[in-house]
Amino acid sequence: MIILAGSMYLNPTDEQPPDDLPTTQLLRTMDGLDAIADAANILVMHARNHPEGFDQGAVDHLVHQGNQAYKVVRKLYDMLPSNDFIISMDSYGPDLMAEYATNAAIVVTTSFALDLLAFYYDPFIKTGKDQRKAMFRNFQGAYQEARDECQSRTKGHEFLIKELSSAHRAMQKAMREQ
Repeated sequence: MIILAGSMYLNPTDEQPPDDLPTTQLLRTMDGLDAIADAANILVMHARNHPEGFDQGAVDHLVHQGNQAYKVVRKLYDMLPSNDFIISMDSYGPDLMAEYATNAAIVVTTSFALDLLAFYYDPFIKTGKDQRKAMFRNFQGAYQEARDECQSRTKGHEFLIKELSSAHRAMQKAMREQ
């Protein structure tokens, strides 16, 4: 499931062509979040049915992280205007909003994926000879790399948005004084 989720939003596939609309990547990220949540639900149900083998605090933390991820990604999606509006607007503002929302959603979704991998790793991968260990390390690395890259982009966006807000306030003040 974690492999499927990553392929849904980190790499375009034949079933999911490369982005052609401003919100395509965000929608794919939401699909990936759904797949990660499905995998998390299976693990949570198993952990609740076998409490002796799982730290229930870690189970509660994973559930909380999933709920938070859904809440944030839904808020990001809801803030975006339609694709038609973004495309037809003679401004870079809506494009910036779509790019920021997508990068932020990827950060949140990959953070949840990393939490899920960490939750799975401790109780299920017991020895260094377990063949899943190398695969999990590779996927942890891929998710970490995607999260780090998108975090750096969102920091750039945050700076730009802050500067635009400051310039907008100055312009509004100047307009009121006239």
